[in-house]
Amino acid sequence: MTKFKRRDFIRNTMMAGVGASVLEIDSLMAKETDESKSYPMKTGASAKKIIVGGAGIGGLCCAYELMKKGHEVIVLEASGRHGGHVFTVHDGLSDGLYGDFGQEHITKPGYVKYWEYIKEFNLTALPYPRRKNILRRIEGKFYNEEMLSDPAVLRNFGFNDREVKYLSSNPWWDLQALYVKPYLEKFKDEYQPFDIGYNELDKIPMADIYKKEGASQAALGRLGGSNSSALFELWMSAILNIRGVPHFPIEVFRLKGGNQMLPNAFATRLGSRVWLDCPIQSIKHGDTGVTIAYKQHNEQKEMSADFFVNCIPLPAFKNIQVYPQLPSERQYINENIRYDSYQRFVFQASSKFWLEDGLSINMDLDHPDLWSVWQSAEEVDTHRVIVLGTGPGGISPQRALAAFRSVYPRKKDTIEQVVSRDWTKETYSPTCERLPFPIGELDRFWPHLMKPVGRIHFAGAYADNLNWGTEAATRSANRVANEIDKL
Repeated sequence: MTKFKRRDFIRNTMMAGVGASVLEIDSLMAKETDESKSYPMKTGASAKKIIVGGAGIGGLCCAYELMKKGHEVIVLEASGRHGGHVFTVHDGLSDGLYGDFGQEHITKPGYVKYWEYIKEFNLTALPYPRRKNILRRIEGKFYNEEMLSDPAVLRNFGFNDREVKYLSSNPWWDLQALYVKPYLEKFKDEYQPFDIGYNELDKIPMADIYKKEGASQAALGRLGGSNSSALFELWMSAILNIRGVPHFPIEVFRLKGGNQMLPNAFATRLGSRVWLDCPIQSIKHGDTGVTIAYKQHNEQKEMSADFFVNCIPLPAFKNIQVYPQLPSERQYINENIRYDSYQRFVFQASSKFWLEDGLSINMDLDHPDLWSVWQSAEEVDTHRVIVLGTGPGGISPQRALAAFRSVYPRKKDTIEQVVSRDWTKETYSPTCERLPFPIGELDRFWPHLMKPVGRIHFAGAYADNLNWGTEAATRSANRVANEIDKL
């Protein structure tokens, strides 16, 4: 493959449709924002040309960091919007209200890069009480947190004496810690699960560890663990322990105006480096560069660069032809990583009806059509309110509302309308968090999912040790930007 010089990259981007003058480097990517002009472009061999696939938060973050380091970057996004799985909706809602269709919250501690960007971009993080005073519906009955610490209630569920004693003085969600804590001290490096004496635990389900430690049937039913390896689950718990984060963080936050404020901030600074409605068709890669075939305005085009960073979710990336084929080890990862997905519902109500009933709206509903609900957008000055909900794909908004009304413990609500986003049906960003790797296969995925293949690098929420959505996306984006900058 021919080495493409910087002027070739400029010419190719111009031919692909960027209406910018090539006389000045500052105008390379068409209109620049004031923010993007403040980052000097490197000169000579140190300046690299990078194409980023996908304008989700991982792709935008990686492109932003590469731009700051002085490299030339273009982001190709297949859909007509940036942000990927981070999506704040205003359309159809009244009084300036909004709802987050995707990303739910951030934690502190736990999220590091994300908080750095909040500070850098002068965004506002608001306390988000969605995990406080949760009402949990269990076997058709609602329980508050006080009830779930009552020894009589716990014994009635079938917990043993050790579990009853623990849950009487620790939160309901913290039962896992009772059984995993003794195993965590051996993990010293959060990026290294192997060779600490636990390798064989990858071959058994985590449920076997719970059974070995004396968990009751009630605890086993709550903790699960029959479909994920003990090594994987202990490693995940160890990462949280190292970062000082509980298994179920209560103190969480969200961005004022919606969580899409962060991808918006990245996109604003990248300016017209972000190209929407440009689906990638194929990737050719070799020792000296990459060539990307894509569509723009329904026209077939090509662009060449030094590196390609894939931030496209792997279910969508699998549909892109890569020449030559990726090594079989990488193909296995791309084809076998599993994700969860869901549908987000946004309920608009004319009042906080639950307060009149003396209830919390933070509810785990234990219903097949609607799993949980909570309030959001509290800072908007209106009597109306937004209640967010999560459930499975394929459920109509009306059916989700009917599910809520069927289990709401009082008779009355003031919900005016409901809209939804079914991520399971999305073409380009259907995935949420990465699921555990198959039992016995951790070494087939880790750490290989982070490693580049020649001049193709990989970032995104799946491409880090802990599958924590936007924090994993920004961590992996920074890792890739630093790797390319040092080459």
